[in-house]
Amino acid sequence: MTRKVLVMTQNFYPVIGSAGNRMKNIFQLLNDKGIETHVLTTEPAYPNKNLYKDNQFWDDKNIVKDEKKIVRVPIKNNHFSNHILNRLFFYIEIMWRFLLKLWKLRKEKYDYIYVSTPPIFIVFAAFVGAFFMKARVVLEVRDLWPDSLIGVKTFDHPLVIKCFRFLEKSMYKKADTIIINSLGFEQHIKSKLKDKSKQIIYLPNGPRKYEIVSEKEQQNEFRVVYTGNLGLAQDVGHLKKLASLFQKHNIRFDVLGYGIKTKGFKEHIEKNGLSNVYMHHPTTRRKSLELIKQSNLSIAFLNDNQVFETVLPGKVIDYMTCQTPVIAGVKGTAAKIIETNKTGFVFDQNNISGMINKILELKEKPEELRRLGENCTHTVMKNFLWEDNIEKLMDIFDR
Repeated sequence: MTRKVLVMTQNFYPVIGSAGNRMKNIFQLLNDKGIETHVLTTEPAYPNKNLYKDNQFWDDKNIVKDEKKIVRVPIKNNHFSNHILNRLFFYIEIMWRFLLKLWKLRKEKYDYIYVSTPPIFIVFAAFVGAFFMKARVVLEVRDLWPDSLIGVKTFDHPLVIKCFRFLEKSMYKKADTIIINSLGFEQHIKSKLKDKSKQIIYLPNGPRKYEIVSEKEQQNEFRVVYTGNLGLAQDVGHLKKLASLFQKHNIRFDVLGYGIKTKGFKEHIEKNGLSNVYMHHPTTRRKSLELIKQSNLSIAFLNDNQVFETVLPGKVIDYMTCQTPVIAGVKGTAAKIIETNKTGFVFDQNNISGMINKILELKEKPEELRRLGENCTHTVMKNFLWEDNIEKLMDIFDR
């Protein structure tokens, strides 16, 4: 009998970023494997709704043929504010709208609800839906919540955090299976569980086979790239310092950034006359990967907060997918992957001089860059291909 799965997520194609791409791959690959998979999501709005009026973002023809399996609910509230009440109302609005839609879908015979967090509020909507539908819940944890909120200093009210801690433990307890996209999350989740035997499965972000870069194109100039969110979790202050040093050493720096710190980063470029820094508008994944492919090195930063030591940024995998070695100001899980697989170099977030010196050194060593790039390809092919890792979900749904 064909299994039937409902994926619940805030981020889905064509939303840019790792989360939207992850959910798209799960949706497509499960359907390709013969598991009837539907999606309940919000209308695309990140980083802003107007972005998706451009047809270039709706570039996947395979999604079009399955559009009948996708339900998109409109959201009115502005969730990009950092104010605690605005964010809370946004999360509650999503939960409420998902509950209403789940009530309409209650007669559907879903075997599983696959729900992705953050935020955690939609998880509790999924538990209600699973009760009506007699479905099992597979909980995907893409971020440790509320720890990540504390890490970016969004919420710090003790009473609010205590409430969120209770909700966090409850969702781990109620889930039938837990999926994580970083091995750094496993110990934290186990520490919250009384049932230590509950299954926790590692399913990282990654590329599809057709996205793997097998050979780098030679460029006329040495280029460094940063792509992705410029937000509270990313160390934008240090990225500004690095951009100024690139100008000093006449190195081209391409930045494809979006998020609440983007305006401040652009102002820094203009104020300091950084003509070697090229800002790119948010674009499709295909064009983003093309920009990375044209670069010799890539940059990744995370704030120096303990919670971010558990994170594996999606951009790091995207860089490796494009055979572009990583210079990173990160710790913990991400640092271990880069160092163990020799796909780049890791520095303390404050060691900007060490980063720029290593970049200048590698600029003069094309053979070492080539070896690092080959390590990137080997690492991604061995550990991060979606076509291979989707089998872990198949094992769950085939039981």
